[in-house]
Amino acid sequence: MTAYVQGCYLADYDTATNTCTTVYLIPQTAGLPAMSLADAQEIGVALALLWAVAWVIRRVKRLIDQS
Repeated sequence: MTAYVQGCYLADYDTATNTCTTVYLIPQTAGLPAMSLADAQEIGVALALLWAVAWVIRRVKRLIDQS
């Protein structure tokens, strides 16, 4: 089921009364878009690599501080 929200063009907006002269409906998706397994794996690998780099940087920083 598609949900709708109200929209208003800037040209149709009356700043004196804070109203819109012409309201239109914009369809909104209710959740996250569909994702293939390959896309999900790419995101997972990127997050894991980011975590690993941060962990190594933290370890190197601790090693330097102990010296």
